[in-house]
Amino acid sequence: MSSVEIGLLMVLGISTFGFITLGIDLLRARRKQR
Repeated sequence: MSSVEIGLLMVLGISTFGFITLGIDLLRARRKQR
């Protein structure tokens, strides 16, 4: 694998991980409101 492919995979993993954590936080906030 080239360094470019490794960099793209790292960015993709970080973005997906952040999106998942953000979604969990939103779900918890909605549950607290109810």
